[in-house]
Amino acid sequence: MHRLGLDTRVDDRTVIVTVEGDLDIATAGDLQEHVLAAVQEHGPWLVLDLSSLEFMDSSGLNAVIHIYRAVKERGGSLALAAPNDRVTKVVRLVGLHRQVPVHRTVQVAVSAMEALEAKQAG
Repeated sequence: MHRLGLDTRVDDRTVIVTVEGDLDIATAGDLQEHVLAAVQEHGPWLVLDLSSLEFMDSSGLNAVIHIYRAVKERGGSLALAAPNDRVTKVVRLVGLHRQVPVHRTVQVAVSAMEALEAKQAG
């Protein structure tokens, strides 16, 4: 059974998408579609809250990379927040953490995003 829960909220100008469940070949497209619609509506400053993500495979990684490129093209940025050890291992294995900042909590990620946005605007 494949299930992916997605919830979006906006904190100031940062879009926070909470990802819950399994991010794999069956759900990666759902994530991309949901996130790109949220970015279109609210702007390209994006935090993926992975605190409830239990599993991510290469399809999920590819979706995250596609999202990263999409927000960069729109002049924004992507950060990952609160991944579990298994998800962190996958992110580090492919070196994604060198391109996309990984933060321990959503609040730290949002603060870092706001600082980055202010620096770019200033």
